[in-house]
Amino acid sequence: MRLPLVFAAIAVIAASVARSAPPGSAAPPEAGLLAGTWTLDPARSTELSPWKTLDLTLQVNGNQVTLQRRFGWGRRAYSEEMTFVVEPQETVVPLPYWPDNRHLGAYAGGDQTKRVKATWLDDGRLLRLSSDLVLDTQQGPREVNCLSDYRISANGSLLTVIELRSTRNRPVVYVFTRTPAPPKS
Repeated sequence: MRLPLVFAAIAVIAASVARSAPPGSAAPPEAGLLAGTWTLDPARSTELSPWKTLDLTLQVNGNQVTLQRRFGWGRRAYSEEMTFVVEPQETVVPLPYWPDNRHLGAYAGGDQTKRVKATWLDDGRLLRLSSDLVLDTQQGPREVNCLSDYRISANGSLLTVIELRSTRNRPVVYVFTRTPAPPKS
């Protein structure tokens, strides 16, 4: 009696693997859903200190993705943009400043670059970034890996970013709502 359940589980796993884009291919069908401008929902997110606001803009052009983050708190603001290719290669992007510093005394170090390896999963509904960087701390240089999942909700109105850091025991979770596009004239 349990045999059909085993076959069903195998089918689900096979479908999940099949939904991953092959290396070097164009973006999968749903990848365009990530594109747009997103605003942080602080009530559903990990505390953003030392910032109060965070907006994301994602552009998807085939297997090239541009991610812009805009942080703010009062008159203080910081904006960064990185463009990377999703599979098969790693993309090296400049890292002049590390805005994710949460009063840690850790700053962009090493050669001030970040190495990003990106993968599409779940037909493009999830973009996974594995980023390697070096931070300067009081104890000296520290190699850090950040695994970040950008997942779109079923209805396309929410973007959840879950970030696991090699230096942190608990994940950082950010929930964003889609900012409506201005009406076309």
